[in-house]
Amino acid sequence: MEDTITHTMLMTMMSAISAGIILTVLARRINVSAIALLLIGGVLLGPEGLGLVRSDQLGSGLPVIVSLAIGLILFEGGLTLDLRGYRSASGIIRRLLTFGVLITWGITATLIWVVFRFDPFFCLLAASLVIVTGPTVIAPLLKRIKVQANLHSILHWEGVLIDAVGVFVAIMCYEWIGGYGRDMALVRFLMRFAWGLGLGVGGGLAVYQLIRRRVVPDDMINAFALGAATLVFGCAEAWFSESGLLAVTVAGFVLGIKKPGELKEIRQFKAEISDLLIGTLFLLLAARLELSQFVEFGLQGALVVLGVMLVVRPLNIVVSSWGLGFSWREKAFLAWVAPRGIVAASMASLFTLSLTDRGFENAAFIETFTYSVIVATVLIQGFSAGALARVLKLQRPKPTGWLIVGAHSLGRRLAGFILETSRHPVVLIDTNPQAVSEACSEGFEALHEDARDVELESHDAVQAMGYLVALTDNEDLNMLLCQHWADVLGRNHVFYWQSYINKTSKIGQSIWPNLPKPSVVSGELERGEAVLMHLTDPKRDDRNPARHLASVQNGRVTLQENTSDASKNRQVLLLRREADYLAASLRPNLVVRLDTTDQDAVFVDLVDRMAALVPKFPRDAVLNSLRTRERTFPSALGHGLAVPHTYCADLDFRLCAIAQIPGGLDFGAMDGQPVRLMFLLVGPVDDPEGHLKTIAEIARLTGNAEMRDRLLAAEVPDGVLSLIRDSASVL
Repeated sequence: MEDTITHTMLMTMMSAISAGIILTVLARRINVSAIALLLIGGVLLGPEGLGLVRSDQLGSGLPVIVSLAIGLILFEGGLTLDLRGYRSASGIIRRLLTFGVLITWGITATLIWVVFRFDPFFCLLAASLVIVTGPTVIAPLLKRIKVQANLHSILHWEGVLIDAVGVFVAIMCYEWIGGYGRDMALVRFLMRFAWGLGLGVGGGLAVYQLIRRRVVPDDMINAFALGAATLVFGCAEAWFSESGLLAVTVAGFVLGIKKPGELKEIRQFKAEISDLLIGTLFLLLAARLELSQFVEFGLQGALVVLGVMLVVRPLNIVVSSWGLGFSWREKAFLAWVAPRGIVAASMASLFTLSLTDRGFENAAFIETFTYSVIVATVLIQGFSAGALARVLKLQRPKPTGWLIVGAHSLGRRLAGFILETSRHPVVLIDTNPQAVSEACSEGFEALHEDARDVELESHDAVQAMGYLVALTDNEDLNMLLCQHWADVLGRNHVFYWQSYINKTSKIGQSIWPNLPKPSVVSGELERGEAVLMHLTDPKRDDRNPARHLASVQNGRVTLQENTSDASKNRQVLLLRREADYLAASLRPNLVVRLDTTDQDAVFVDLVDRMAALVPKFPRDAVLNSLRTRERTFPSALGHGLAVPHTYCADLDFRLCAIAQIPGGLDFGAMDGQPVRLMFLLVGPVDDPEGHLKTIAEIARLTGNAEMRDRLLAAEVPDGVLSLIRDSASVL
């Protein structure tokens, strides 16, 4: 007998976990609410269907699983709460979280009392469970129907923030109903609230300090955060039952506010754990449902559910939006869309199990009522919201904006070109706060965020973005960003810089091959070594060294050059990078006259001068590279000229030193002449084009004996620099 029970429990958990995650994946793939599939899956796999998930066989373990799972889900919810979101939210959201909560709670309780004549306090408890909407239901719905930005923001922030409010009200009602004597209910609730709040704040701060002080190894931070959340929940429950939910929510909120450097990784890990828990939990809970309890719920119950959908929510929206300038169409849409989710279901089942064990009459009503509201709102409202948005003409226009990852000079100037020529909105995003600050000071909308963060998709400014350009220096990261955003924007709407033409990638389009890193080009633009040209209908000229970056025709932005395009009124952005490469690489301190016969001494002297100009210049590595190259490929070109050169990974700009050596050095030149004039060039690893063009300029400059003699005889440094600048217009 015991073996049979153990086997049933094992099959139940195995089926719930595997089916839960499979249905969640399927829901993401077909872009529908996972709750709908999980509800159906739970009933089909439960005793009313195939009988694979038998939650009743878990006995007293089921409330433990439900309670702990809710705690971990709320911890993840606390991590995602954002005070800035509430502070920047419109007035209607503040009203929805205050007046709206009271309206939903009070009128729903009144409906239940009028129809069923239950104890008023019991009606308040049942009503408290349908206050929350929940991001797990709202997020995929908004992603699918794509309503106007203001409506998206309202529904998103209501779903994110109302969970904590709803849990607070539900726990208060549960204490009043399930407490040991109503005369002590308020006192016990306040004690439970104070304990949960205090432990949550202390636990969140403790976790933050342990992470910040590097007590926890980097590869254990996610597991540690999970264990810490469980510990906070357990400690709270050990002293006051039902205080753990508040404690873990507050702990997650505190950790989210403190923002440790690893917060993004913790959030992603916790989001994955939450998906697993939500799928498993909903399967277990939905499998408990019996069709008979909904039959008993009957027409009276259906009347209350309709009242919640058709009376309570519309009245909530009317009051919350009063005097805020919303149109009747916007109010109608907000009044219709309020699907409930996992928090409502889990709390209802948890309270039902607890009250049933205590012998409370009509305890099953709480679960039946809550799940009826969930089914009605998810299936009816959720699946009709898109059609309603179309009928009311509230779907936002097809997004045409450009999200540019990289707020450096190149990204900002590309953003300016797109804004000026196409009028499409542009948002710059970067993890570099200085670059973001500079972009904002130039009038651009810029976000100090990580473009890999999944929460960025719900940001108000990103809703109008239909295209993405990844312009980071990391080519692999650019491709990863395109893979992530292709699911949101479409595979043909994502572009990424790559130093070579990638013909194998099936996601996104690589742009600007053979161009150095965006940071290198940005540096050239800032120093005047490169220029951007905005031209109208430029004629193609193969001799023109300018590179095509972007073009706009009739509002359509193109980042790849089309050589066959001869259309009129085409605005083109060109990059010209041959603006005096040699002159831009020179510094007065690097032009010297040396009296030595030691080749290596010249290298040491010139490299030391470069090191004095550039912090953290890898002096020894550059010297070793020059010496190795000199042994393998002698730099003497003949006619008394040598051009030793190498690359440096720590530089993002070129440096060229010039040495006059009147006495001459033996470099083993083919013509046997000693070297009297040396150009020593060190350039960035990622800019071979600029490196080679600088060498080409040196070759053109020193191509005749007269110029070599003049450079050798000129005063250093001013005379040499003047000769080179004057000759630039001729070269």
